[in-house]
Amino acid sequence: MGKGSGIRRLRRRIRHLPTWSKAAALALVGVVAFFGVAIGMGAAAERPEEPVASLDVADAAPDLPVAVADEAAQPPDTASASAPAAGAVAPAVLDGASGTADVNLFDASGAQRAVDPSEVPAVAAALEAFRSAGCNAGFVVYDFASQRGLGCNADAAFSSASTIKAPFVTYVAQALVDEGGAALDDEVFEDTVTEGTGIMASDGQSTYDLATVLTDTIVYSDNTGYALLRNRYSEGFEAWAAAAGVDAAAWGGEWYPSYTPRELAKLWLGVGGYLRSGGGQASFCEGLLAQTGTSFIREVLGSDHQVLSKAGYEIDTPLYDMGALNDAGIVRSAAGDYLVAVMSDADYDDAYFTDNEPLILNLIAALDEAHDRLLAA
Repeated sequence: MGKGSGIRRLRRRIRHLPTWSKAAALALVGVVAFFGVAIGMGAAAERPEEPVASLDVADAAPDLPVAVADEAAQPPDTASASAPAAGAVAPAVLDGASGTADVNLFDASGAQRAVDPSEVPAVAAALEAFRSAGCNAGFVVYDFASQRGLGCNADAAFSSASTIKAPFVTYVAQALVDEGGAALDDEVFEDTVTEGTGIMASDGQSTYDLATVLTDTIVYSDNTGYALLRNRYSEGFEAWAAAAGVDAAAWGGEWYPSYTPRELAKLWLGVGGYLRSGGGQASFCEGLLAQTGTSFIREVLGSDHQVLSKAGYEIDTPLYDMGALNDAGIVRSAAGDYLVAVMSDADYDDAYFTDNEPLILNLIAALDEAHDRLLAA
């Protein structure tokens, strides 16, 4: 997707403005657009779905339910008695998730089939609500015990917004702190201040230890903290993402890239694998992800399940397609731990642009119900 350097700078500036300034910026860019400033905006191209033979009803594997039923689906033959660690799940397993607007059911063996809307009526209704609002949404859900998942629009590109902070902080902890390339008590000088979400831009401090920067970046979604981390520790992140099956080099160095629900889910396989390992700073990272200040998943499911997640959201502008209403993480459920990644291009800002919040909350609730009925072992 081609972007001029001027638009790239404008996008970054607007993205990190305080919420009151975003509204003013929107008005300003609207006036500029009115007087004929033409900006080329390329739509993000979807990665074509790899050709996979669709499972017809007659040919469906017995571990994939083909009829509308109230009973919980039986686990596939490939499932083990206990859930494999997230890190033991090959990223390629998630390639079975539907890359189109049709919901599908897939499993670790490579079997997949389309899911009729009548099988997942709440999911279908939640997706239709996004469409009625003029928005697009996609998701990947994967149960670690049954090794079965649901997908929809897994190859649609959306703005990552702050969802990128969870894999980046995990990378710093796992690849640098655990390996001796950094230490939690390292002093970090605040040589960059980025407005927007977070507390570091206005707390009056100029130095922090690395543990505080990592904490603020996740718990408060601190943009300054994330910028400090990116300025110092970006070199090995592409290799960490590649191990999770994601080509971060294709983002061209963008700190807040556009990527797909499939890629976000794969990054969370990397995050989850580290958390499940229990080594190094895994418990430290888990504690951060368990207390993120904003989590749509936790808002819906947190009363019954432990949720480890990192949300990301943004508002749209007349000059650039930036709208985002996303959340991803791991839900620890009595019915089985599962990974969920939900992305959309709906506008959201926690202070002013909140009308679209029910869209993602309803979709998360619908996916949890579908998980318990169709995916859980």
